[in-house]
Amino acid sequence: MVQPRITVVTISGHRQAAVEDSADFRSWNALADRLGHAWCVWAGPRLESDRGSMYVVRRPRHTGPRSLLWAAGSVRLGVRLARAAVRRGETVVINGAEPWGWLSAWIVSLIVRRPWLMDIHADYLALPAASLGRWRRAVLERAVVAFARRATARRVVAQSMVDALARRGIPSDLVPPRLLPVWEEPLERIRPPLAGPTASLLTVGRLVASKGYDMLLTAMTTLVESAPTTRLRIVGDGPEKAKLLRQADRLGLSEHVEFLGARSLDEVRKELACADLFVISSRDEGLPRTLLEAAAAGVPVVATSVGGIPAAASSWPSVSLVPADAVSLATGLREALASSPGPGQLAAVRRTALATYGFSTNLDELGGLYRRLLVTDAAGRR
Repeated sequence: MVQPRITVVTISGHRQAAVEDSADFRSWNALADRLGHAWCVWAGPRLESDRGSMYVVRRPRHTGPRSLLWAAGSVRLGVRLARAAVRRGETVVINGAEPWGWLSAWIVSLIVRRPWLMDIHADYLALPAASLGRWRRAVLERAVVAFARRATARRVVAQSMVDALARRGIPSDLVPPRLLPVWEEPLERIRPPLAGPTASLLTVGRLVASKGYDMLLTAMTTLVESAPTTRLRIVGDGPEKAKLLRQADRLGLSEHVEFLGARSLDEVRKELACADLFVISSRDEGLPRTLLEAAAAGVPVVATSVGGIPAAASSWPSVSLVPADAVSLATGLREALASSPGPGQLAAVRRTALATYGFSTNLDELGGLYRRLLVTDAAGRR
């Protein structure tokens, strides 16, 4: 039976880095090939990119109420793209990711009368106050529930998020993040992790409060006292960069910490090939793709036990889970540096990650979700 072709108009309020290639680009391009076509309206540095089945328009989004301007522009663009697809006789689905993308996608779906899928990538219903502040956290929690009740369907990336929504009577579909095909290629390392005199720690992510880099820098001050040759490399950019640079300088870590800025996927792989230990210091998470990538790269991990991380990785011998505070991070890092998992354990975790979060497997699940959404919407309209 031939599957109907679907055009997805996807709107994401998540600010992307100033790169023309990323996991999102590659994933959406492959998903568009499977479904039919994808029109992507994203936040970030200006970019217009036509990749055949995927067309991306990326526009800057400012913080606070000024984000309404981005949302309004995204609605206008989303409506135009959706109506053009309808006129061509295509089956259209709206997708919204992250809060401002949810607002835009909901409004577009109301105007063009097409179903919309709400993507929830973080465990917003379990946010600590330190991530956003009490007022912003309360607003965001209410926004998640309000939009979730209005969406045709909801896709989450971790079991903890399924449970949190279910307690509020809202069903959701669990489709976790996926590893790009490039991670099936083993990294060529000069030496095994933690086999040299100097320990190189690596972390990758946006420089925002929720990632807990302030806790990680505080933990580093304790760690370098007992392991003075330890170095930390931070890949990523974001609004907290200046604050973190000042903190590192104040703590006397200038010789131990290096901020590398945003890097391409290939550059991240090169960093992992040299890393002895990967660190996830987040205060909150859904299921971070960086955890899966480090596991697939055969690098030991120390991660905070938040969001979907414990359910995914608690049985992985190469992953050490710690509470989300600086003291626990320092202790976990020190213990991980002292007892590295063996090559067999790293290889076993790599196989598990690839089998569970393989690119084609997870894209097939997501494509199936879009098709089920159309069936559900059609049944609801009858």
